[in-house]
Amino acid sequence: MAAMQKNEGVFKSVDGLKEEAIGRASAAYDAAQREAAELQEEVTRRAAQAASTFAAKLKAAGVDTDVMVEAAKDQAGALQRYLASEVKNRPVRALGVAAALGLVVGLLSSR
Repeated sequence: MAAMQKNEGVFKSVDGLKEEAIGRASAAYDAAQREAAELQEEVTRRAAQAASTFAAKLKAAGVDTDVMVEAAKDQAGALQRYLASEVKNRPVRALGVAAALGLVVGLLSSR
């Protein structure tokens, strides 16, 4: 009978430790999420400031950034249309190229 009471006490302390560990892990997870959100906001803010500063410097140098943006959009659209036609016309080749690129990216990222 005493052994059963001792085992029950052990199980209660294990359950207590488990609950404490879960609580601490949950608190650490919440803190990490808050920090990640703050870092994301800071990076976004600094990137926007850098882009604004860069655009201002380009305009001061006489470069029209609006024209550059339109040209980039046109080129991206043309590239997208070209890639779509290549995939339609040569699907096996496109699959092979995609597989090769995936392999290269996988090898580079594993280092």
